[in-house]
Amino acid sequence: MKQARKVVITTHVNADPDAVASACVFYGIAKALNKDANVCILIPEGISRESKGLQELCNEIGADIKIVRNLSDLRKLAEELFELCIITDTASLEQLRFVKDLIISNCSFITIVDHHRFQELIGFKDDQKVVKVVDEENFSSSSELTFLFLEKVKERIGVDELRKLLTITLAGIVADTKRFQRIAKETFSIVSKIVKYGADYERALKSLTSEKPPSSRIARVKCILRHRGFRIRIKGQDIFVAVSGIGAYESDCASTLISIGYDVAFVFTEDEKLKALRLVYRGKDEVIEQTGLDMFNNIVKKLIDEFGGSGGGHKSAGGAILRTYDLKSAVMQLIKVLNSISETGVVEFAEEKI
Repeated sequence: MKQARKVVITTHVNADPDAVASACVFYGIAKALNKDANVCILIPEGISRESKGLQELCNEIGADIKIVRNLSDLRKLAEELFELCIITDTASLEQLRFVKDLIISNCSFITIVDHHRFQELIGFKDDQKVVKVVDEENFSSSSELTFLFLEKVKERIGVDELRKLLTITLAGIVADTKRFQRIAKETFSIVSKIVKYGADYERALKSLTSEKPPSSRIARVKCILRHRGFRIRIKGQDIFVAVSGIGAYESDCASTLISIGYDVAFVFTEDEKLKALRLVYRGKDEVIEQTGLDMFNNIVKKLIDEFGGSGGGHKSAGGAILRTYDLKSAVMQLIKVLNSISETGVVEFAEEKI
């Protein structure tokens, strides 16, 4: 990284706070190692609403963030070669959208920093050097892993800028752990260091504050109205499964279905640009632990094998791109997979509407 003069940092589509934080901190690290380096952050399609406040902090450190919505946004960059490309908080190259081809075609050295257990980062050229820094067992967010790099170069960074980089890192961790509801072995140790080195905890929290727009509320209502409910049994325990489809806010939809009583939820979205289906899955951690259910390998991976595509995440949360635009077929295949892993088959809830 010290010798790299042209650096691209990228992360997944609709970047959440952990993704934005780790990308911005790597920007600061690259600049600390080589102040003359040409460093840019490419974020496919945009950032999530929760990341808007964090983006303002990134702007304060001079981070050059480019939103890539179509191929024309990459026209100038497509003619350049980059000595280093950093992919952070990304479990599948499909999540990079249009940036994917740039990374494969124009990057000599690629560093992947991520905390997802399951990854399908494949498709690189044979002559590309790829280094992976991936650990879910000890780290609950990509921002925690990014901090390990920041700690190595902190003496090269001015006090004010270091404070901002630490605050950005802390915000990413707070967001991805759901205010420390989900942690790993090293989470508190790293947070302790970040605060000790000067992070502003209040500002980190403030950067994550955002009100959900009315469209999110409407999407959640539609999600409930459209969903189907099922019961399966694993290790003698009944598991309630929700399946729904929505045009946007699929993560909110999945969380809503869990909040009303389901143990696991699958939400499909038709992606017109990709002519494919996006799938988000969520599960209650205690149910996943009690039953040994691995939502990615036991269920989602089988859908990828059937339709093509890629995905990644954790046992109880993640996403995938399915190379089909046929929602009904995807739902039928999901039910088929659920039936294959259930000890008593699949029972659908059916209630008359009032």
